Amino acid sequence: MIKLKHIVALFLASGIFAGLAFLLNNQDKAQHVLEKLEETTGIREPEAAPTEQDTIPFSQKLQDEMKIISSSYSKRSKRTIWTLARGKTIVVYLLQAQKFIQKHGGKILLMEEINENPNAYQSAKVDILTPKGDSLNLIFQVSDNIFMKNASLMSIAFQTTNLTPEIIEELNKLDFPFDLLIPPFGLNDEVYKSLDKIKNKEIVLWLTMESTKLNKVHNKLRPLRIHHTAEQIEETIDAAKQVLPNAAGIATRYGEQAVKHKQLLQAILKPTEKRNMWFMDLSMEERTVVPQTCKDLDITCKIAFPYNPDNSSIEDYVHQKLREAPKSGTSIMILPLTEKNLSKIEDIAKKAAKQGTTLVELSTLLNSK
Repeated sequence: MIKLKHIVALFLASGIFAGLAFLLNNQDKAQHVLEKLEETTGIREPEAAPTEQDTIPFSQKLQDEMKIISSSYSKRSKRTIWTLARGKTIVVYLLQAQKFIQKHGGKILLMEEINENPNAYQSAKVDILTPKGDSLNLIFQVSDNIFMKNASLMSIAFQTTNLTPEIIEELNKLDFPFDLLIPPFGLNDEVYKSLDKIKNKEIVLWLTMESTKLNKVHNKLRPLRIHHTAEQIEETIDAAKQVLPNAAGIATRYGEQAVKHKQLLQAILKPTEKRNMWFMDLSMEERTVVPQTCKDLDITCKIAFPYNPDNSSIEDYVHQKLREAPKSGTSIMILPLTEKNLSKIEDIAKKAAKQGTTLVELSTLLNSK
């Protein structure tokens, strides 16, 4: 069908009006005139560009969506095998495929996990009817040793009350971002000044909170205690931010009593929220009410487990946290800052990359969820 609107536009551009009514009633002649006008004016009806729907087969679009590593045909099973990068479970991959297939007008005939496949970490049979009525008989298999890039995130943080020149030098050799948990009170002024010499760092306020372990010696740390008023607690957090103005969040130091006391927590979390910081419970207290208390506020909270020498060696803890990342999607490693501990993680970036884990600062990890 000739676009009459375009004919009119061409007539106007050429100054031809007289025969318009005639042409509208004589399509063949109109086509001839249109061709002549296009020849003389250089204006042509643009051809419709082929759409992705027209040019890319459904199976290819599904492969692109799933980001398959390789495709091969198995004569034995009479199925095409699509290998997928490890980093998502087979269930997540199946849900992703289901959503895509239904959105594009296809139909799922079968989705069935395969429990025994020695060639894959996880696998499943998938039968699909394409929008054009063709059948796709597939096996999705998750690779045992090829991980997807950025499949998981891990943060490494260091607890410290002292920064020697040797420690600073070793920190600056690290080729990934990390966090430093720093007490805002009770340290030598030189410690705070030396922070400017450290690259790739994010600062966290390591605030002392209510605990049965506190005594008069800890008063210089200005602990946040149950008997303090909300105003007193906010003043302390304000003072802490003045010492370390770039701090991105607050982490508990001691604090096993504080995280069980909802009223105290609310008094801590409200000024934390107001200053756009996040909160991390490191107390390892099983009866913590941090998750429930945070639900009432617009703040990101997280429970994390620092290294505990009573439970494992540094080597075992580091290994455990590395393995945790691809299994759960995220992992947080928190170590005391010593030269010995730094030597235990000097190649951790390479190990993480091999399993598809990216090392990021805590703020990036917490905001990824």
